[in-house]
Amino acid sequence: MRHYQSIWISLVCCRAVLVAALLVTLVPAFAVAQQDALQQSSGKQLYDHDCAFCHGVDGLADTPVGRILEPRPRRFADPVEMARVTDDQIYRAIKEGVPGTAMASWGNTLSEPEIGNVMDYIHELAVSASGTGKPISEEQLSLEVGQRIYDKECAFCHGLTGHADTDAARVLVPPPRAFADPIQMARVDDGRLYAAIKLGRPGTAMASWGSLMTPVEIIDVMRYIRSLQEPLPEGVTVESIEITVGGNIYKRYCLSCHGANGDADTTLGRVLVPRPRDFTDGEAMASLSDQQ
Repeated sequence: MRHYQSIWISLVCCRAVLVAALLVTLVPAFAVAQQDALQQSSGKQLYDHDCAFCHGVDGLADTPVGRILEPRPRRFADPVEMARVTDDQIYRAIKEGVPGTAMASWGNTLSEPEIGNVMDYIHELAVSASGTGKPISEEQLSLEVGQRIYDKECAFCHGLTGHADTDAARVLVPPPRAFADPIQMARVDDGRLYAAIKLGRPGTAMASWGSLMTPVEIIDVMRYIRSLQEPLPEGVTVESIEITVGGNIYKRYCLSCHGANGDADTTLGRVLVPRPRDFTDGEAMASLSDQQ
């Protein structure tokens, strides 16, 4: 009998030890979860009380005040707009305000923990708005940012679809580049495209955007421009496109002297001394290197 009593007492003790161990493990975790919930609630309460008037309860800044402010309040529920906003930028904007905007300093009103709570809630708005429950991918972000900049700054001349068929494009000389045209874009490598956006193109209506866009934003616009390019026309291969591009350049710059057939038998070619080169002269052309 005493033997069974000892076993029973041992089992009770073991059960007590296990319960105590579980409490030691679960209570802190429950406390942390409860604290996180309280912080989130506190961040939402502070946001609704102090920020929603301009930025909107939903974070879209579509409020009567937000619509008349210039610049517009930041749209916290826009994952694209928020993707490249750092924690330091958000913190400083809340604590110190943003000069030149209606965003005032809240450093004397909110404590450091309260600023942190508001920041956490702002991040929740951005992530929830993405629809996936996670931040937008870098590639998708770049395309989205590039499209927004392009639609606002570039489409007036180059067209929303990249065909350069706008009213402005029809009167500009030379016309803006048609980004959707694979023939026009065949020789435009990333270096030339970046330089054109950053530095502009002398002799054209393409101005410099280097002081208005960051290098990352220029790359975003470039990536979106590349997405506008249409497939090569039927029958045109990568190998033959250089001849097509060369033919377009020839028609624009060489035709008046050297002629459509390349024989230099043109009104201008007949009076020039020396005569323009006859490209149809096989023997003469064979003696010339590519460098010449």
